[in-house]
Amino acid sequence: MSLSPDQLKQTLDSLPQAGCCYLAFSGGLDSCVLLHLLHELAPQLAYPLRAIHVHHGLQAGADAWQQHCEAVCAGYRIPLISLQLDLLPDKGDSLEAVAREARYKALAQQLSPGDLLLTAQHQDDQAETLLLQLLRGSGPAGLAAMPLLSEFSPGWLARPLLQESRRSIEAYAEEKGLVWQEDPSNQDQRFDRNFIRHSVMPLLHSRWPSASLTLARSARFSGEMSTLAREEMAVELERVQNALTGSLSVALLREMSSVRIRHLLRYWIDLNGAPMPNSKKLMRIEKESIHGREDAKPLIAWGGWEIRRYRDELILSESRSVEPLPERIIWQDKQKLELPAGLGTLVATNGSSGLNRARWQQGEIEVRFRQGGERCIPAGRGHHKTLKKLFQERGVPPWVRDQIPLIYIDGELAAVPGMLICDGFSVADGEQGVLVKISSGNTE
Repeated sequence: MSLSPDQLKQTLDSLPQAGCCYLAFSGGLDSCVLLHLLHELAPQLAYPLRAIHVHHGLQAGADAWQQHCEAVCAGYRIPLISLQLDLLPDKGDSLEAVAREARYKALAQQLSPGDLLLTAQHQDDQAETLLLQLLRGSGPAGLAAMPLLSEFSPGWLARPLLQESRRSIEAYAEEKGLVWQEDPSNQDQRFDRNFIRHSVMPLLHSRWPSASLTLARSARFSGEMSTLAREEMAVELERVQNALTGSLSVALLREMSSVRIRHLLRYWIDLNGAPMPNSKKLMRIEKESIHGREDAKPLIAWGGWEIRRYRDELILSESRSVEPLPERIIWQDKQKLELPAGLGTLVATNGSSGLNRARWQQGEIEVRFRQGGERCIPAGRGHHKTLKKLFQERGVPPWVRDQIPLIYIDGELAAVPGMLICDGFSVADGEQGVLVKISSGNTE
């Protein structure tokens, strides 16, 4: 039997130093084995150990599983945190996917910065995940399946049993006389993973006894290639990205091959926290937004995000609200104003520049949004210009302009926050002024 506390200790020593270590403890075979190993190692660990059990409320025996987890942890004198979920999946949602997402969200909320969460997935789980990803048409990142270590909320998620087979875990449990709970849903082959586990993997093992080992090895190789590709894309992104706006240069993208463009787009989109578009959307981004006509106005949207092109910029942003904006908003306290439609918060602070303080304090302050035809003499410019021209000079994309708040004092356009102050409203030399900024929102 290869599985041992010493072997686990070597794996744990390779992980980042944690403030606290948590085990996601379901009460099943795998997590019971990992908890026992951690209990054996407890005197040697440099951090406190706790277990977390998530009660999904989906099975009749869920209460008994929680009681089992409480009894096991009490016997080991390991603190247990029990979390209960109230899952309400929408019609058509995968119950398995909804439960997994809710479980990890609940686990993440327990971690402080730098904490470590351990889960008990093993080599056979890795092989099953690889097959699932292949059948979903995943690329290298998906085929990497589950990494040993990954960032997770404010801390880290580690899977220290990934090199262990299900057989070695079962052998350890039998030798130590461990008792665990069996989830009957694990036998339900309506779930894709269970079908692969109970119908596909036995057939593969009958022909290739080392199938789980070799599939897990392929996942590891895919992970290495994915890491290498991300490192290369990080260098490429620095070359083509505007450091101030985060947009990409269309001219530089056009010099790249299609394969390189798609890799870079995936990397860029992922870095911005957006969901990954499917392959058809990526092809449209390349064809319409990068190689499309100069006079076109391409828009590719998915999952609450969108990509547009303006001049030489490829711009990724959350989809803008279609909520109608009010004609005018009176800014009563002249300090802080929450804008509608998630456009952010206006904040007024003291500054050595900005709006004239006397006019600000004595006048009626309004916030309006562009209707067209607005004009202003920017302070120091000496002649009128339309806001349209001023926005063009500043490179403000057309679809953003109508959502930028405009500050009016006593009915006159006085300022565009963060952009300009109109003549007659700027602070006098040597006096303290009022700075108005947007603290958050999609117009920032």
